[in-house]
Amino acid sequence: FVDAADGPLELRGSLDCWACSVLVTAQNMIIALINATLASIVFGVILTPALVMIIFGFLCHSTVQPHGTSLYCSDLLDDTGCVALLVVGFLLLTPLLVLALAAFCRLARHLQLGMCFIPYSRAVYKNLPASRQRRGGSGGCCGQQGGSEREGKGSVWV
Repeated sequence: FVDAADGPLELRGSLDCWACSVLVTAQNMIIALINATLASIVFGVILTPALVMIIFGFLCHSTVQPHGTSLYCSDLLDDTGCVALLVVGFLLLTPLLVLALAAFCRLARHLQLGMCFIPYSRAVYKNLPASRQRRGGSGGCCGQQGGSEREGKGSVWV
């Protein structure tokens, strides 16, 4: 499908194509790194209580740390307390994982970091039509969307 106003697609030269491919790859890698950093921060903050319970449950148990020689394990935390910490930690892990995933999805959707990824067809063709660049979305990356579009959306879900 070729629009009459846009003309036929024109391939870039080999050096131009190579340079654009490097730039597209670099930008996509930076956006992927930002997404991974954001995910690790969100998951790390939300999963901290469950992970602390699991770690203390394992480290303070008598089979791992005999006679309570660890600095952080008190005399109040015996083997039954360690098992209780392990059970509660593992039970909290699943709901907190769901909560962390929902929080990350909401944050990623709000920042629109997925819109910042550039398809490699942009590096190959010079005059790629706007209809092929972004399907189904106007607005840029990192939340640069018009206010009138957001006012009409009212979603209860994440």
